[in-house]
Amino acid sequence: MLSTTSIWLPLEVAFAAEVSGYVMSDMFAKIGPLEADGYVFFRLEKKDSAEVAALEKKCFSTPWTEKEFSLSFEQKIFEVFGLKKDGALVAYIAMYHTPDELEILNIATDPNFRRNGAGKRLLALMLCIGQKLGIQQAFLEVRRTNIPAINLYEQMCFSQIGVRKKYYKDTGEDALIYQCNLAEFTECPC
Repeated sequence: MLSTTSIWLPLEVAFAAEVSGYVMSDMFAKIGPLEADGYVFFRLEKKDSAEVAALEKKCFSTPWTEKEFSLSFEQKIFEVFGLKKDGALVAYIAMYHTPDELEILNIATDPNFRRNGAGKRLLALMLCIGQKLGIQQAFLEVRRTNIPAINLYEQMCFSQIGVRKKYYKDTGEDALIYQCNLAEFTECPC
């Protein structure tokens, strides 16, 4: 299990600097790597597309391809952060961002590393970073049947605000739309 304080408290120092005047992607570029408890938190880049796509394939029934990740990394509003253990990527979170919103696209944890808090830590860290950068809201979509993810999101101050009917092509399943007001986010580990 990851320690709450050992990997996340250094972020307080990272955000002590003045943030006004920076482009959002420039601020995200300044984050990491941080190491604690045998895990390394870091920002992924285009060169990591194959590794992210390989983990994506282990975790999702309709995974993004290496090419899709590579093209997404070329967009300034796209960011991916991950956790490595013993040199292997074991979890990542992908998102789009604007000055006032985050859209969480995917949170993936290697099946061999699930139930140790990695996904929760990544989500908490991204919401914390967003909060410190002045981002007002975070959004995400989740399959109606993904109860563990829904429980996590609700624990992390997300509320359901809508439904996208038959959103998922592989099953025809609905996507629930969730929103988090970052001013109300209280699980900030930094």
